[in-house]
Amino acid sequence: MDSIPIVSFRYSGKYGHFRKPYSNVSSFSYPFPPRTAIAGLLGAILGIPKGEIADKFDKNNLKAAVEIEESTKTITHVTNLRQDGSGGVDYSIKRPKKNWKPAKLKNTPEWNKATQIPMELLRNPSFLLYINLKYDMDELTYRIKNKRYFYTPAIGLSEFLAELEYISCGSAEPLSPGDYEVSTVISKEECSLQFELLKPDDGHQIQEVKAPYSATSDRIFTLKYYLLNMFPKPLPVRMNIAPYKFKDKIITFL
Repeated sequence: MDSIPIVSFRYSGKYGHFRKPYSNVSSFSYPFPPRTAIAGLLGAILGIPKGEIADKFDKNNLKAAVEIEESTKTITHVTNLRQDGSGGVDYSIKRPKKNWKPAKLKNTPEWNKATQIPMELLRNPSFLLYINLKYDMDELTYRIKNKRYFYTPAIGLSEFLAELEYISCGSAEPLSPGDYEVSTVISKEECSLQFELLKPDDGHQIQEVKAPYSATSDRIFTLKYYLLNMFPKPLPVRMNIAPYKFKDKIITFL
């Protein structure tokens, strides 16, 4: 394998939320931005229409690695959602006919009704992203460096504004499979943990997370299992595939 160009930048904010789609009554968050969320972030930076993001940032064009820079902290916030209905219309609307009169609905839907949903929020999230694009790499780097985003970047939900800070550009060199301390979130199928080197007292708190890897324009998702350390500390693993070395860090792509 050849080396690949990388742009790295900090992705942070006061709050963040990457909703787990299987959460119902309560809205839980992934502890890191899934690959699909990163594709949406890049779409906002470059001005890619929402319907084109899935194809624009497929596995052939986008490689993304995520490093947790700050220990993951969460809070639960009760969110008030208001159901905005038909504006008080309590009759059915059909194609007009001669002598047509609106028919009353049997079950008038409730509207303007408030519902409280517990939402898990990431508190002061901060991640380091390592991005490689097959196309538009120069434009992405320029926009991040100069903070010239097409749309306002957010951490998951549009209400949680993100701060992007350019760090560096460079080449990531491929390595041979073997034992490494990897700084980024790792696909579970690509590695095995070295349990003898894990020490909770030294900052190892491992989680296995099932998160979206890719999506189609019809919002059909492909999921993967990932391993991550909830603390900003490299994870000792035995890699089954070649990781990459960028600067002084070992990284793997989602």
